[in-house]
Amino acid sequence: MSDNNRTASTSGLLIGNEPLARVSDVEYSKVQSYFEMLDAVSRLTYQSIYVMDYCKMNFLYVSDNPIFLCGCSREDVMSKGFDFLLEQCKPEEVNALIEINRASLDFLYNNVPVSERMRYSMSYNYHIRSPRMGEWRLVHHKRTPLALSDTGELWLILCSVEWAPDDSNLRATITSETSSKVWYYDPDMMTWNESLQESLTDLEKAVLVLSNRGFTMSEIADTIFKSVDSVKGYRKSLFGKLGVSNITEAIACAKVRKLV
Repeated sequence: MSDNNRTASTSGLLIGNEPLARVSDVEYSKVQSYFEMLDAVSRLTYQSIYVMDYCKMNFLYVSDNPIFLCGCSREDVMSKGFDFLLEQCKPEEVNALIEINRASLDFLYNNVPVSERMRYSMSYNYHIRSPRMGEWRLVHHKRTPLALSDTGELWLILCSVEWAPDDSNLRATITSETSSKVWYYDPDMMTWNESLQESLTDLEKAVLVLSNRGFTMSEIADTIFKSVDSVKGYRKSLFGKLGVSNITEAIACAKVRKLV
């Protein structure tokens, strides 16, 4: 298959019938500074960062952070572009990932005004190949628009990949920085169900923050002037709200959902 045919085939899978952005060379020249900034950002985080181009259907930027690279070189990932996304995920998850991607694009185009599209993010956990043959790793993938075309189509998408904060798989959510709502995708009904984000109490947030700093339960109790049993209660409440089983997962999950 030629590069052009492969790109067309991949784009059809990933975006369905959604409109492709049309962007001039002048606009492309203006975004080069983004990638210098992303290089700096990638040096401050263990997360993998990359930029999808929905106009040319390829990658414009891929960081050196290894999580997303799956043992490949940065240059190899750049050259494969969107095909890399399908090659490196579990074969049995491919159809679900394609559906999630289409559904998220449909959500943005049909429910969100152009002026608000840059404020929305979509995330989910899925498996990618491990550099070790035959192994898979569960990662958390998050996407948000980086730039739109002049007519409001998605052009550049900023993506981050990190270790999954919990064991959920292919549970897609959409959030907005301007709303307390969260939308969960129901693959059976093929709809997005709206809910309010779970809020944490000040004491629950304090337990998370202090735990992240390495405090023991006894030290947390002394710091917030509560008993150790109370701290245990706050932790149990946190685990229930966040759907996790330990404090490490709770910290990661709360960060991802921007609850602290």
